[in-house]
Amino acid sequence: MAELKVGDVIATYLTLRNQKEALVQAVKAKTVEIDAKMTKIEAWIKQQADAQGVTSFKSEHGTAFLTTVDYANVADWDATLRFIRESEAYDMLEKRVSKTAVRAYIDQTKSVPPGVNYGTKLEVNIRKPGAKIEE
Repeated sequence: MAELKVGDVIATYLTLRNQKEALVQAVKAKTVEIDAKMTKIEAWIKQQADAQGVTSFKSEHGTAFLTTVDYANVADWDATLRFIRESEAYDMLEKRVSKTAVRAYIDQTKSVPPGVNYGTKLEVNIRKPGAKIEE
C-alpha cells in the first residue's frame, strides 16, 4: 500500500471542498428558480381562492389552503428601542421584534409601536394527501 503524503491529502481535500462548493452554488441557483415558480403557483391559487370565495382546495394530489400569518419588522431601530425602553415592553425585543408581543400591543392599544412595520398576509400551503385507509 502506498504511503499517504500530507500534501496529496490536502490537495484532495481542497478538490473535494471546491466540488462541494460548486454543487452548493448550483443547488442555490436552481432553488431560486424553483422558488420563483412556486411563488407564481401560490399567487395563482390565491387568485383562484379569491375568485371562488373559498379558502381551500382539495384534490387527489393534495390540499391547498390559505392561512393568515402575522409579521413584524423594524423600520426604525432607534424609535423602536426608545419605545421599548420607555414602555418597558422588553417582551417585544428579540433579534427582531416579537410579532406575538407586537400583535398583543396592537390589540390592546389599537396602534402599531413606533418604528415597526406590521401586517398580515395570506399564505398558500400545500399538503400531500393522507394515506388512504384500506377497508
